[in-house]
Order: sequence, then C-alpha cells, then structure tokens
Amino acid sequence: MKLKNILLLLPFTVLLACSNTGTSSTGLEIKGTLTNAHGEKIYLEQLTPEAVKPLDTAQVNEKGEFTIDSPVTEAGFYRLRISDKNFVTLILDAGEKVMITGDAQDLGNTYTVKGSPDSELFWQLNQRSATNYRQRDSLQKAFQAFVNVARMDSVRIDSMSNALEKPYMNLIAEHNKYLQNFIEKNSSSFASLAAIQQLQVEEYLPTYVKLDEGLMKKYPNSAYVKSFHNTVLSQKKLGLGSEAPEISMNTPEDKPLALTSLRGKVVLVDFWASWCGPCRAENPNVVRAYNKYKSKGFDIYSVSLDKDKDKWIAAIQKDGLAWKSHVSDFKHWQSPVVQLYNFSGIPYNVLLDKKGNIIAKNLRGEDLEKKLAEILK
Repeated sequence: MKLKNILLLLPFTVLLACSNTGTSSTGLEIKGTLTNAHGEKIYLEQLTPEAVKPLDTAQVNEKGEFTIDSPVTEAGFYRLRISDKNFVTLILDAGEKVMITGDAQDLGNTYTVKGSPDSELFWQLNQRSATNYRQRDSLQKAFQAFVNVARMDSVRIDSMSNALEKPYMNLIAEHNKYLQNFIEKNSSSFASLAAIQQLQVEEYLPTYVKLDEGLMKKYPNSAYVKSFHNTVLSQKKLGLGSEAPEISMNTPEDKPLALTSLRGKVVLVDFWASWCGPCRAENPNVVRAYNKYKSKGFDIYSVSLDKDKDKWIAAIQKDGLAWKSHVSDFKHWQSPVVQLYNFSGIPYNVLLDKKGNIIAKNLRGEDLEKKLAEILK
C-alpha cells in the first residue's frame, strides 16, 4: 500500500481489564516518589470490563511521596490517576510491593515501576511501541510536508511516496516481530494482552493461540481470559482454509438469499452499512474491483448492518453497488453475523474461493485487487 494511503495511528495505552477469582489476604502496597508535586491526590482504580472501579486514594506529601495499601485480590489491569488525562496503567496482583517514580505533571510519560513483574513488562512494551510509532510519525510528517510543497504534482508525490514506503513498512515489520517475540516469551502475562492488540489475528493466529494457552493455564478463572479464549476459538474456526459460516438474510425485495447460493464463484462477503463513513469511502474500491473481475467469476455478497431499509437502498443506489446480492436483517450490531464472523468494526470483509472456503480477510483498496489478480488469472 502506498504511504500516501496509510493512516498512521499514534500509540495509545491499551486499557484492558482482567480478573482472577483467586483471593489473597496480603493486599497490595504502592509507594511513590513524584517530582513537581504540589499536594495532589492520587487515586487507585481497577479497570473492570464494565466500568472503572475506585479502590483507594492517597495524598502526595510535601516531599512528593505517597503510599497506598489496598486490599487488591485480583490480578489484572489497574490505573493510578492524578487526573483523567494524567494517569498510568499498571498490571497488579495481590501481595506485590510496588515502587513508582515520575513527574506528577506528566505521570503517564515519565513513570517508572518496580516490584510488579507484569507492570514492568507493560512499561517495556509501551516504551518500545512509542519509539516505533514516533519513527513512523516522523516519516508521515516528512511526507505530508513534501505534499504541501509539491501541491498537485502527482508525479513527484508518487516518487516521494515510493521512496518513503519501504522504510515505513520496515518499521511496521520490525515492530510486529518484536511484539510476536514479546508475546511468545511472556505467554502467561497480562502484558501480552496489550501487545496482541497490535497484531492482526489473521496473520498471527499461532501467536494468539500460544497466548491463549498460556493465560488459560495460569488464569483459568479470569473473566477476561475466558473472553479472549472464546475469541481465539472463534478465529480458529474462521481461519484461512476453513469453510465460511452460512448466512441467509433478505434482499431489498424481501426474498431470502443464502451465501452458499453463490458457490462456484470467488465471493467477497462484505460487511458494511449506509451510516458507516469509512464503508462509504471504501465502496468505490469495491465497485472498481467488481467491475474489473466480475467477468472472471468474481461476485460480492454484501451484508448490511443497517436499521433503516430506505437508507440502505438509497446508499446502494448512490454508491453504484451494482451486484445483486445485498442482504440485511436490520438488527444493527445485534445481528448474529457480527458474532458469527467475529468482527468489531466495519468495513470488514472475507474473501471466499469457489468452494466457499476463506482465503483472505479484510482486504482494502489495492490489496483487494492484488489478491483478485492473483487468484483470477
């Protein structure tokens, strides 16, 4: 993919919540020493799947010191917060004696942590991720500055894009390799749950499986680990080479149409909605691929998450989605296909071979056309 088409996502701290039903009476002790402190209050909160749960509060003294003794009994993700924008995420467990240092005015970017093995791993992960993303951001900014100068000179812009694309993609590959090694070395750590979020499950399913096995062995009663386990099981069922689950919904004419009715063609199962801006922006690429390859046995089965039939039909017409296989159950995100195909955002698609087996997932723009060119020679 050309650099000019890549949207750079800046790093963010992944806020996951995990729990283990094992209990301990030893609690948790956190001691901190902060610079630039002015008597702030500092709050310890547990990040549960449902909400942020307040646990304890401490006052930072004139030396910048504070102590929190909290009856933490569950291993998982916690937040040490001075304000809603000034906090650090930690992975804590009962019995740990944790030491925190940092700048009270910018805790998240300056903190260090000792005494909590998973928190230390999480810190290392965040440091490495932030460095890689900063390097990518520098390339993106350099390209954008060049575009601003070159203005509408498409030849020069393409030349610069080609020159910067390789180092940009190398940074992505380098970080993905680091994440993969990190997870495989720490396959029973909650820190790896944050790392795995940065890897595409379609490409790194064996890494997902290894993490799942490690976490289930160590934290079999964790609600979040069980959820991750179910996700991995679902992805294994939807792995490349597996048969795509059947879908049958009504067309705009209120007639049922099954996905299997398109067997014998290479089919893109495309999940979208009229209200989804990124979906509408991607539609021209899908239309272009359809027009280019429909004569070679390519078809599209569009599944809409719309709630309003009229808006759905209007979007089909406006975007020129000329293929006939459009279906919807008008259940929005409550549609069974969301869980069946295990996706959390749209646009999302799955490419099937003529036998109905999955051969690729989530192909966008040029990637879709390249894959079709490969299989429809």
